[in-house]
Amino acid sequence: MPVKPRLTAALLALTALLSAPAVAHGAKVRIMASVFPLAEFAAAVAGERGEVGLLLPPGAGVHTWQPRPGDIERLASSDLFLFIGANLEPWLPGLLRALPKGRTRAFEASRDLVLLEAAEHHDEKETGHAHGPLDPHIWLDFDLDVLVVNRIAEELSAVDPGGREVFRENAARLADRLRKLDARYRSALADCPFRDLVLAGHGAFGYLARRYGLAEQALYGLSPDSQPRPADLIRVVEYCRERGIKTIFFENSVPPDLARTLAREIGGRVLVLHAGHNLTKDQKDRGYGFFDLMEENLKSLREGLGCR
Repeated sequence: MPVKPRLTAALLALTALLSAPAVAHGAKVRIMASVFPLAEFAAAVAGERGEVGLLLPPGAGVHTWQPRPGDIERLASSDLFLFIGANLEPWLPGLLRALPKGRTRAFEASRDLVLLEAAEHHDEKETGHAHGPLDPHIWLDFDLDVLVVNRIAEELSAVDPGGREVFRENAARLADRLRKLDARYRSALADCPFRDLVLAGHGAFGYLARRYGLAEQALYGLSPDSQPRPADLIRVVEYCRERGIKTIFFENSVPPDLARTLAREIGGRVLVLHAGHNLTKDQKDRGYGFFDLMEENLKSLREGLGCR
């Protein structure tokens, strides 16, 4: 059942401390983001009035990355910090505590959105590495992205009131692109004979699956640190055989070995999907953007689900 996220009292207090005054007249808004989609959205909305940085270096995983002193310095000098929340960034509370009070305004993108509730999985209970009861991968629902983009415009307006109209216009253009992407996905995935999205990894694509009427079948739960048991492998293989599924998907940020093992068992193939929280070094060097990743995902989905 979808539920609303809840911030801890400590995080609420920290967020309240990070409400910053407006930037000086004529200065660009300095923005830092925890994940790639937020950085790209902020850059599009801010336009020439902002400078955007991403905390994660190319190829780093948002779940396992740890900030260094230089990252704290970069964030401390920014005017606006954008993060997802909902336990996506486990290093976040410590990072916020290290910042000077009252300098940087913070925006939690998942706050007040209706989030998916994660299913309980044995490995999460045993290891304690679960994200918690909520799925934080909100950027894979393009309708939610429109809400986030509009809220980024509001946050930018709070620190740079003179750019309010520019931010609103840029947000409207970006929201239009997201709505068109959503319509393209909806049309392209409407005629797929297979509706099961079988993932040889953790369940990062629940929002995408919900949006387009697919059923996410992940090998394990939300935690990327979990390890599947033999029983999990058998369960997925039997599931695929019963339904005639011949495609195993895997994230581009993880090795494909497990996916290939499952594919051999069902006489199938593997296809890659981008979770989109970050770019690899190669993707960054090639100038990839969020929409490029999502278009590649759509191509893989159509192929893997047997769309006509």
